[in-house]
Amino acid sequence: MCKNENNRGKIQIMADIVDLCKAGIRKTHIMYKGNLSYEQINRYLYELLEKELIIQNLDDGVLTYRATEKGRSFLQYYNLMLSILDENVIDRAAAITKLV
Repeated sequence: MCKNENNRGKIQIMADIVDLCKAGIRKTHIMYKGNLSYEQINRYLYELLEKELIIQNLDDGVLTYRATEKGRSFLQYYNLMLSILDENVIDRAAAITKLV
């Protein structure tokens, strides 16, 4: 999960939820760990289910959510994008330092 949760965007929240769902998790646990309201979690779960990034399972009478292969691929690409952006920030900071 991303550490700065104050100003998360839609894609970051979706990635956080898919990450939480990797091992299977209940809706209330996603709400609390993801710091989301009931309305928000329902909206995001609906969209993630529609995009087939997560699936619902009924485990011993308990509804859980689990990341799909497509969801795991989404996380890999999302994390790759973040690492590329972080590298660019570091490279620019180094270039600016050399100029000064």
